[in-house]
Amino acid sequence: MIYPHHGRRGDLKTILFDGAMGTYLSAKYNIDIQDCELMNLSRPEYVRETHALYLKAGADSIKTNTFNAYAFGGEREGIIRSGCKIAREAALGYKADIYGSLGPIDPPDRRGMINAYESMVAVFLSEGVSRFLFETFSESDILAEIAEAVKRLSPEAFIIAECSIMPDGYTRSGVSAKTAAEELSSSVCIDAYGFNCACGPAHLLDIIESLELSAKPFCVMPNAGYPDIRVGRTMFDASPSYFAQKLIDIRNRGASIIGGCCGTTPEHIKQTFELLAEAEDRRAYTAKPSARAAKPDIKADDSILRKKGVIAVELDSPTDGNIGPFLERARKLSEAGADLLTIADCPVGRARLDSSMLAVKLRREFGIEAMPHLTCRDRNINATKALLMGLYSEGVGQVLAVTGDPIPNSSRDEIKSVFNFNAINLAAFIKDLNGGIFAERPLTISAALNVNAPNFDAELSKAERKEKNGVTAFLTQPVFTETAMENLKRAKEGLSAKILAGIIPVVSYRNACFINNEIAGITIPDDILRRYEDAQKDEALRLAVDVSMKIIADLSGLPDGYYIITPLNKAEIVCEIIKGIRGL
Repeated sequence: MIYPHHGRRGDLKTILFDGAMGTYLSAKYNIDIQDCELMNLSRPEYVRETHALYLKAGADSIKTNTFNAYAFGGEREGIIRSGCKIAREAALGYKADIYGSLGPIDPPDRRGMINAYESMVAVFLSEGVSRFLFETFSESDILAEIAEAVKRLSPEAFIIAECSIMPDGYTRSGVSAKTAAEELSSSVCIDAYGFNCACGPAHLLDIIESLELSAKPFCVMPNAGYPDIRVGRTMFDASPSYFAQKLIDIRNRGASIIGGCCGTTPEHIKQTFELLAEAEDRRAYTAKPSARAAKPDIKADDSILRKKGVIAVELDSPTDGNIGPFLERARKLSEAGADLLTIADCPVGRARLDSSMLAVKLRREFGIEAMPHLTCRDRNINATKALLMGLYSEGVGQVLAVTGDPIPNSSRDEIKSVFNFNAINLAAFIKDLNGGIFAERPLTISAALNVNAPNFDAELSKAERKEKNGVTAFLTQPVFTETAMENLKRAKEGLSAKILAGIIPVVSYRNACFINNEIAGITIPDDILRRYEDAQKDEALRLAVDVSMKIIADLSGLPDGYYIITPLNKAEIVCEIIKGIRGL
């Protein structure tokens, strides 16, 4: 295994990396930071000079100017090759290691992502660069997969893997610093692990203080404080002396590899080098033990969903501020025997009265237990955490974690979705909160299961990941076909969580056609469709109950309960179905 060299401070106890490339080039040469990597091709002398300044400042290791190379498509390989050449030229005369820098990318699927990294790493290797820094990632499990791919190409490669942790101790995908550190340090293919970007040094130091560090080399590269926008320019004002002292504090906490990220300059690294040389002359660093004890595995109180034959009913919230009819329907459904109401979170990207506020109101004013759906579409991680804390404070004990529908195509020029994470990440985020601020009364986490998915193997695999991340109950898409029933059976055999079978009463032929053509993941079979084709209104409503009860009878003994979706706000139909289930 290649390990960082011994440099100009003698037998190094700490490796000092360089600082920012993108923000430095952008500020010094007045370029768009998005074009930073293109300067490897258009102005290589600017990049070479920046490397040289960091090396003169005392950096033992430098990063190639290739962090976002993937984004440049056909110019990607040229950017990487030129970046390696420029770094080598700058490092002549210095005992400096060169690391290939690569950031997160977003190809359509996981396999495509790994293939893309393998292709880029192969270019670095052909240029003689076999040390890699994968930085600013939000999902630690992805880094472990990438590291495995790199080691297959070059078993002797040295890999540093860094997640980007925000001041509240989570990545943008909702992975906690503790989880990220554990996953990265446990990967046999990752040689050093740590955090970079998103935080200033003081917040990162606070986060590190809460962790139990492993024996594996630990790496920290903070931002130079936090950005400020002035006259259209992003500026970082943290002083180099303050940054340097905090970085020494981080080193004293156990980081054996340190450096800088956004906003840091050669002066930040120079002052760190001077303090580091003085500190290492006095004493070697010692990793301080964490003052926090490990938290026990805490389980949520999911007694409602674990009730034998539980019935959950989804009820659409109003599209305006008139809440009266909704509350009346909720009351009728509760009196009919519904154990739990679920409220969708602006389905199909259409704004409705907030599901979480309704869940709080139902519980506080009417004693009705409700489970709000919580999507990843309209809230970033801070807003999601704030909402969860609000629900917790009001005694709402359960949420349904869903990714959420995208904004309709026609609106995307004016309205932007916010997807910091997906349902799997969201479940893990809530699970982590359950082990911390919600430990006294953990939230129950439910999730969706599409038994109508064409590739149910992939759907089941996602469900297993959700279960691993704390999901204890699944609510399925509506069941109509034998295939859906067979998939539900497979899920029951493969998962330990409770499964509530989805039932949606079809109230008319028009309603059936709409479901078949407008709602993804549901197909009403032709034999059922034909029964509605000439049915009058009253007959169709009777059919809605009869068809639903027939499906429930066919499912008898298979699911742990039922999840009934109220059709077009017709709560009376669902009340009849509930009474029918209770009478079985």
